[in-house]
Order: sequence, then structure tokens, then C-alpha cells
Amino acid sequence: MEEFIKKLLELDIKVFYFLNKDLMNPVFDLIMPVITNEIFITLPALAVVLYFLFKGSRRVRLSIICMIVAVLLADAVAYRLIKPYFGRLRPCDILPGVHVLAQAGRFSFPSNHAANMMALSVIAVYFYRKYGWLVFAAALLVGYSRIYVGVHYPLDVLAGFILGGLSALLVIGFYKRIELKNKDRSRSRKQ
Repeated sequence: MEEFIKKLLELDIKVFYFLNKDLMNPVFDLIMPVITNEIFITLPALAVVLYFLFKGSRRVRLSIICMIVAVLLADAVAYRLIKPYFGRLRPCDILPGVHVLAQAGRFSFPSNHAANMMALSVIAVYFYRKYGWLVFAAALLVGYSRIYVGVHYPLDVLAGFILGGLSALLVIGFYKRIELKNKDRSRSRKQ
């Protein structure tokens, strides 16, 4: 098992250098720092959330609440539990020759950006199949941007995606149970 983990981490570094250095170009150097910046997603998302919390239908409000809970869950588990436990330092802090375009905190595993975006996108796809895939595509782009700017390894992003997806599925499960109970109560009242 130890040999497998060693080989996996070696592959992680090789893929990191490919995505961070070999694909380096002036266009990505301009757009990836913007995409990876939290403000790029946070401000538009906050505006949409505030608008729909007050103007949206019940389903829209419930979807937004599910998104918020899933993101908060993924973020807390990644930041408070997993990152301190593993303590993996960022590639920009320990690897030579990294193309660095952004700064970040101390630990890299898992990527909070990837976890949060995947939690958001899974909820979006669940509630809005037709347009939710746009959020999913944005999640993939944000995940790649974290590697390109030099602050995460590919395994950090993959683990973040898995954590975010699981957090969203947990929230969806709770949502379904609550909705089922509400439907049962409505049927009981009608009888």
C-alpha cells in the first residue's frame, strides 16, 4: 500500500507540472487568476441568491438553501477536518519551478474551491438539469485554475470534487426526506 501511495503522489506531481508548466500560455496567465479568485464566483452568486431568495418560487428558494448548506458543509469538512489532518503543503511552497499566479493558505489537500464548486454544481444539476451543467462546467474550470495558478495538486482538486459531490448528495438526501414527509402530511390532511 505504501508503494502505491508513493507512485500515486509521484504521478500527482507529474500531472501537476504538465497542467501548471507545460500548458502555460499568456491567455491562461490572464484568465486563470481571475477564475480562481473567490470574488469571480462569490459576488455573482451572492447577487443571484439574494434576488431569488426574495423573488423566487418555493422550489427556487429551497434549491438555494440546499446549495448554501452543501457548500458550507463541504467547506467546513475540508478546511476544519481534512486539511489539518493531512497537512499537505501547497506545490507552490515546496516544489521547484512552479508557475505561481495566486497565493493561498498553508495546506492544499483537499481544495476548498473544488469542494465548494462541486457541491454547488451537484445541487444545481439536481434542481435544474437543463442549466445546472453550466455550473458543473464552471466547477471543472475553477478546479483546473487552482492547479494552473500553482496552489493545488490534481489530487487536491479531485478530492475536493469528491467531497463536494458527497456533501451535495447528503443534502439532497435530506431534502428528499423532508419533501416526502411534507407530501405525506398533505395527503393525511386531505383524507
